[in-house]
Amino acid sequence: AALVALAGLPGMSPRRLWQLLSRQPNVREVWQQLIASSNVGVDVNEATMRGWVASARLVEPQHVLQAHVARGLKLLVYGAADYPVQLIGDPEPPPILFADGPRQLTPLNGPSVAIVGTRSCTRYGRDIAHELGARLAARGVRVVSGLAHGIDASAHAGVQTTSPAAALAIVASGVDVYYPRGNRELQRRVASSGAVVSEWPLQCRPTKWRFPARNRLVAALSDAVVVVESGETGGSMYTVDEALSRDRAVFAVPGSVRSPASTGTNRLIADGAQPVVNLEQFVAQFSVTGAINPAARGQLESPEQASEDDVNRDGWLLELVGWHPMVFDLVVSESGRSVAEVTVAVQRLIGSGHVTQVGSLIERVR
Repeated sequence: AALVALAGLPGMSPRRLWQLLSRQPNVREVWQQLIASSNVGVDVNEATMRGWVASARLVEPQHVLQAHVARGLKLLVYGAADYPVQLIGDPEPPPILFADGPRQLTPLNGPSVAIVGTRSCTRYGRDIAHELGARLAARGVRVVSGLAHGIDASAHAGVQTTSPAAALAIVASGVDVYYPRGNRELQRRVASSGAVVSEWPLQCRPTKWRFPARNRLVAALSDAVVVVESGETGGSMYTVDEALSRDRAVFAVPGSVRSPASTGTNRLIADGAQPVVNLEQFVAQFSVTGAINPAARGQLESPEQASEDDVNRDGWLLELVGWHPMVFDLVVSESGRSVAEVTVAVQRLIGSGHVTQVGSLIERVR
């Protein structure tokens, strides 16, 4: 109870919590010292310490613990038998984790791959993340992400097309706080079939400093990290750094040199990351079952079932557009074809899943 209450104090990071516990392993004693305004031996500024003391005097640890038990959360305490094995010996293991979902433990064990990337992804990136999530999950591999907008959410949406859909989402808030709000339903679906895990108790808000901490856990709880799309800086690159420091394999999906969303992934490949050039071969490295789950087969194979006649007939358009978005008028002028002919070709390829069109922008996705 005292450990849960301590983890929820304002500004309490895992590192600070370890400092508290290294000085005084008796957690209840630490709590009593805070209430009494005694020196707890942590190097924090005076304002932070005052906030801890004020909050501790308003909180009853047993009530806090009961709220977590009533919600059905699993509390994973460092040193306990059910604590994730990947975090034993980690340079920054969480003192406690809060897991929401009927499969709180199984998603933390067995083969797991993190799929990460930018929030500002392209249609190409979303499709690749979705398909990777579905293919990995269909083969029994746990998919890990931070459940952010963009690549993270697309990967977990792909997982949800399989059965069972065992995924692991690491969030930068309490598991009852939905951030971003647009992912509320997706987070609920992940929790209903896999697990949503956090280092922080219920009601903790997703303050900025919690996201790098979240990203280190995404790396730590994965056997490998694949970056689908990313700029050269940002959360995905922080996750890569954390993965490399833990000797995790890092993969990157190559993208157009014209796309800002692929500058980071292309740079990773140039620096030695393993490129993902074939989705099925990539997935096979981590396969548990060795065969695609029949429940996901239709979802996974539908793009490849497009009519070859359409592709052969409209191959000129695919070749012209290439792998960077192109406006409709430019396609017309550079192809030398009529507006009607280009329109029909675009619609056929949209129907076969090879291109997408947003406004006047045409983008190849297969």
